[in-house]
Amino acid sequence: MEGQDCINFLKEKLENDTLPGMDVLAEMAPIGRQLTYPVKSDYIDSAVAILLYKNDKELFFPLIKRTSHNQNDKHKGQISFPGGRYDKNDNTLLNCALRETEEELGIDKSNLTPLGKLTKLYIPISNYMVQPFVFIMNNNNGFTAQESEVEYILEIKLKDLFKEKNIKKGQIELENGNTINNIPYFSLNNHVIWGATAMILNEFKNVASGFKTK
Repeated sequence: MEGQDCINFLKEKLENDTLPGMDVLAEMAPIGRQLTYPVKSDYIDSAVAILLYKNDKELFFPLIKRTSHNQNDKHKGQISFPGGRYDKNDNTLLNCALRETEEELGIDKSNLTPLGKLTKLYIPISNYMVQPFVFIMNNNNGFTAQESEVEYILEIKLKDLFKEKNIKKGQIELENGNTINNIPYFSLNNHVIWGATAMILNEFKNVASGFKTK
């Protein structure tokens, strides 16, 4: 299935089916990364977006390369979804995801239609409780990266997420120059996507596994 058939399938799946949850998230978790970390009482609510859009009849989704100069960003320099921390003016986590996506990708949030949400994930290093949402962008007018937070934008073909050759395990070099070994990751557009982003992508892949891409 492609295009609208795929979107309809995914919307129904997210609305009516039980999410795969922690077992699937754990498949792409770094070695030693516990999914049962005690959640701090002062955790920070946040939201991210898996944003589907059509380009030449194929479905894509964007990821962002975070800038390396923000010393307050625990995930600086990494590949991630558009998104960020909840602000009280957002009122809902859905609005948070929409606002952050609009800011970071330079698009109009009114052009986005929510399809559903995935399992929340706690990220100990930043104390963020992340709620992933899935959207469809109704009209693809291109992206403009937010210079203060986004170094560049990756446009990933959805079908590449389902290719087994793109799921790997190996050494990851951190922004501080340290390396960690035996880390599961997705190799997409010649970039390494690991950690929380890979975990969330893996659940999305599992949810979407009922439709096929060419």
